[in-house]
Amino acid sequence: MSAHEDYWLAMSHGARIVELDRAESLRLLAAKKVGRLAMVHDGAPMIIPMNFTLTDERVIFRTLAHGLAAHAVGHPVAFEVDDIDDFLEAGWSVVVGGTARLLSEEELSELRGGGPDPWAEGPRTLYVEVPIEHLSGRQLVPR
Repeated sequence: MSAHEDYWLAMSHGARIVELDRAESLRLLAAKKVGRLAMVHDGAPMIIPMNFTLTDERVIFRTLAHGLAAHAVGHPVAFEVDDIDDFLEAGWSVVVGGTARLLSEEELSELRGGGPDPWAEGPRTLYVEVPIEHLSGRQLVPR
């Protein structure tokens, strides 16, 4: 079936939502390099895009010592990654939930070379992890 036929099939019958299992959610999460950190800062919800790595079932990113993401440390956060096909009106989303924390010096020494290389400029010296305490994945599949 062509992409054009897939599109009209999805439009005429609607798409269905499929809950993804843990293995598939982790596979999709590992396939991406950029996600969005969701947190509360000064009483307001904030969503910040950032690049990350997935290591040992934890999301790791680097941030500025005085940046917004540094305020996430010690608090429950969500980290979301997705992929959307506007033409097919399909896609998927994986959400990680956990309490953000700084990596220790020992963890940093184990991580060297395996951590994220920030895309944004500036001295992003804080390594923050979000352990996968909660994981959910959903896929919108054209019928």
